[in-house]
Amino acid sequence: MMQYYYYYYATPLLKTKLALSRQVSVITGQFSEFRVPRFMRSFLYRIYGQMYDVNFDDIVLDLVEFRNFQEFFTRAVKPRTFDQSEDKLICPADSRVLSITQIKGDETLLVKDKTYKLGYFLTGKQDMIIDDNILKQWTKGRNTNIYQVIFYLAPGDYHRYHSPAQFSIKSRCHVVGKLDPVKISHIEKKSGVYENNERVILFGQYVKGFMCMAMVGALNVGSIFLNYDIDFATNQWWSEELHKYIFYQKNIQIEKGEQVGMFKLGSTVVLIFEAEEVKWLVEPGQKVRWGDVYAEVK
Repeated sequence: MMQYYYYYYATPLLKTKLALSRQVSVITGQFSEFRVPRFMRSFLYRIYGQMYDVNFDDIVLDLVEFRNFQEFFTRAVKPRTFDQSEDKLICPADSRVLSITQIKGDETLLVKDKTYKLGYFLTGKQDMIIDDNILKQWTKGRNTNIYQVIFYLAPGDYHRYHSPAQFSIKSRCHVVGKLDPVKISHIEKKSGVYENNERVILFGQYVKGFMCMAMVGALNVGSIFLNYDIDFATNQWWSEELHKYIFYQKNIQIEKGEQVGMFKLGSTVVLIFEAEEVKWLVEPGQKVRWGDVYAEVK
């Protein structure tokens, strides 16, 4: 009863930190770092791979070199070639395309007939609404539109994510949140998953205009990492703010195809970008690999 009393009167930040999904993810993360005996590694990882359709041909190291499941989850893959053209955007991760849509307001397509609140998602502020004025700020009055593509990473996928274009990052928002499942069957039934889960959003520009890249945490995904900021960490007890927005004094320059960061286990990448016209080369439900071209932009 006393435990419930403390939770009832806790701050929103503390309530979020006490969420069951966060605690489960911490425990899972610790378990995944337990050392696996060398003689068992190949057998266990192949069992996991059969369950979750892992592409073993793509893995750089021999399976016995992964000391624990966490190292296996965050494994590197063999180098890939991809289209370097400025008007071609490439998939950021090995994943499945959940949805493709033009953003016209705050209620934005998530999957099938399910929508989510984009302003809350991007900022962590419930009263933030994406309206025509904000869309005009993003496009700076140009005759262009804003589009969104959502990529879902399954447990068997390669868990690192890459830049879809040459990306100049101006700011970062980190929203402390829950770590509920983001698998399709769950988000189709439960509202508010994307708005309430922990996430990291990168805002900036690419050659055609505005671009935003958001990484969403999920159950058992204890951490979201950024390659260019080794001190940054998510799902931490010492977080002092529910949402923290940082402007970089100097833009962070990420080359097309460059690794931006990684998830510890699978999750979701949301790409939002500006373009005058788009020719889609993928469709919802399609399985893709990072480096595949998903759109030609004008």
